[in-house]
Amino acid sequence: MADIASWAGALDPWQIWLLAALLILIIDLAILGGLMSGGGGITLVLAGGALGAMVAAAFGAELAGQLSAGVVGMILAGALAFWVGRRWAGRPQQGPPDDPRVRDEILHLEPYNGGLGVRVLGDAYPARPEDPHQTLQEGDAVRIQRFQGITAVVRPAGDDPGTHSSHTNEGNPA
Repeated sequence: MADIASWAGALDPWQIWLLAALLILIIDLAILGGLMSGGGGITLVLAGGALGAMVAAAFGAELAGQLSAGVVGMILAGALAFWVGRRWAGRPQQGPPDDPRVRDEILHLEPYNGGLGVRVLGDAYPARPEDPHQTLQEGDAVRIQRFQGITAVVRPAGDDPGTHSSHTNEGNPA
């Protein structure tokens, strides 16, 4: 144990901060499964703070300067985690739903909580037209364009080519 204490005491401050950053990332990999997984980027932010403090220590800053640089490192790592998280999550899909059970299906509007809705795979969702100037009526044949929250944004089915099915809502499998 004395060997570890003498070894740790011989380290420069920037080496201690580097070891802290590496230890945080190793714990993240071992326990949470990797960056941005279970921790939501918190470990990445902490490691960024340790790396910021390491840079300041490498340039000879005192403890207050190292801690300040650590805060800056955490802010930068937080921005990076936010940016990476948004890229990994992707953008909301703007096209038709990518579920093969729903894609290209023609549905019929039915009453839903005082308005109109569609039944998809046994579940009912409120519906609104894609074009705000368009009016929908009960029984209209529609195709889902996308979902905004739980609301199905629909457009009239019309005579679109590539229609795979033309059934009523009762024919949707539950």
